[in-house]
Amino acid sequence: MYGRILLLLLGSVVAGTTHATLITHEFTNLGGNTWQAEYVVANDTLTVAIEEITIWYDLGVYENIVAVGAPPDWDAIAIQPDPLLPDDGFYDALALGAPLAPGGSLGGFVVQFDLIGATAPDSQFFEVFWNGFFDSDSGFTVAARTGPGPVPMPEPGSLWLAALGTLGLARRRLARQVVS
Repeated sequence: MYGRILLLLLGSVVAGTTHATLITHEFTNLGGNTWQAEYVVANDTLTVAIEEITIWYDLGVYENIVAVGAPPDWDAIAIQPDPLLPDDGFYDALALGAPLAPGGSLGGFVVQFDLIGATAPDSQFFEVFWNGFFDSDSGFTVAARTGPGPVPMPEPGSLWLAALGTLGLARRRLARQVVS
């Protein structure tokens, strides 16, 4: 019985902490502190279609964010970071037609921005949504792969790992008490 519980908990740890969505970025310096980012969204294993993406631009690092492009039937907008709130800026793209189906991949998300306080852009936090405003995944963009190799995946959360370890220790202690 304890073996089944342990397997169930282990399965929930793995299922609950992996990110299905992969957004890759490719940054190009256009001169000075002006950069362009091109993003590709891959809906690798989500069971729902992606209807909207939001990529966040940190306050104090980015400014003059412009939505340069989006795939056909997607509407994009850029909102500037606001130091008075303070709040980060973002690029948001919404599917007006068919959303990005599970297993699909879509490029053409293009943003231009000025970089301040850093020498090169870095990974950015993103969120993907389905069915209006339901957040289905989030993570950080990764550099576009130029060759074969593993795709980075986050590790299980510390709380889940601690709970799993505690359950294993409790099972071991109970087994010793039964034998005594």
